[in-house]
Amino acid sequence: MDNRKKKRSENWSIEEKDVLRELIAQSRHIIENKNTKASSNKKKTEEWINVLMGKNRSDGDVKLAWKRMKLAAKANLSTHRNHQMQTGGGEKPKSPSQEDLAIMAIAPHDFIVEFNNYDSDANKTAVQLQPLEVKEVIAGSSSAFTHHHQTRGAEV
Repeated sequence: MDNRKKKRSENWSIEEKDVLRELIAQSRHIIENKNTKASSNKKKTEEWINVLMGKNRSDGDVKLAWKRMKLAAKANLSTHRNHQMQTGGGEKPKSPSQEDLAIMAIAPHDFIVEFNNYDSDANKTAVQLQPLEVKEVIAGSSSAFTHHHQTRGAEV
């Protein structure tokens, strides 16, 4: 047999997952940034190191745990949404947990439901979930661009 196999690490406790979720929530603007420029990747690496402080887990273990937490939350929310679309009968679907909603608030871009305006079979009524409040300010407004665009078009 191969003696170089990686030993299985112990399971993440609920408390460890809660702490990890809180640490990532504080750093979500860096960790969940989809930008892949070298400067952004460097900031992400530094932020993951900050998240690892005081943990007896490896960098890969922490990133994998976060990825699995997001996938589980996405699956739970998708199951809930699908049960809401059904035509009746059976038990009431289980509501998403507060942990799932918190993860959705941290990484909302991973929970986008796409609709197809040209295929009536693909259109579904949006299920309104109440995510935890995420305090972010959207910079700029589209009216400034529209005004500039119209003015520029008038000059030509």
